[in-house]
Amino acid sequence: MNLEKLFETQAQLDGHIYTKHPELRGQDNLDWKLLALQVELAECANEWRGFKKWSTDQEPRTFEKVECATCQGTGDENYEMVQEAAEGNGSHEYIQCEECKGTGYDGERNPLLEEYVDCLHFALSIGIELQIYNFNFISINSQQPTMDLFMEVMAFTTELYWHHRNDGMIKEKESTYKSVLYHLLDLGQTLGFEWEQVEAAYYAKNKVNHERQESGY
Repeated sequence: MNLEKLFETQAQLDGHIYTKHPELRGQDNLDWKLLALQVELAECANEWRGFKKWSTDQEPRTFEKVECATCQGTGDENYEMVQEAAEGNGSHEYIQCEECKGTGYDGERNPLLEEYVDCLHFALSIGIELQIYNFNFISINSQQPTMDLFMEVMAFTTELYWHHRNDGMIKEKESTYKSVLYHLLDLGQTLGFEWEQVEAAYYAKNKVNHERQESGY
């Protein structure tokens, strides 16, 4: 995994965000980034589902069809007339959606991977905020259970928050941040992702995040 390139790409996105939200420039943004990472971790765990011991469905959510935006999943480009026809205000003529060929879907997604790369976005952004990003990825090969890795990332994120709030030394912050990132990267491996797959998903979501800034998301 080319962490240097990922950090550079994330820095560009952070700069775009600060341009659209100039009130963030020059202030301490670490606290909300740490909380955002924990929120995304929780959403990732929710797609993993392995902790839901009360449920008979603990299979990770790794596949989902994407609803066609043109026909709103109906397969019918003239779908807006259905309700009007039902109310007696018009007649409905079925027109097969050209975008999805009438299937109602125009792609597929991996919810677990998408939530994981959201975590990676914030983890990289935290390193940029701390100016700690000049190192290579070295897997700790913990071979810990998936649930333990989720909790480790959560724990080190909280520890980093308190180091920051209590004006901890930069060495403490650097060590704790590396623990956050290394455990997060190991979590990706444990979830079954290949690094090429993670990088491709990261860059795809990064593009979406830039577009969202332009659209006022």
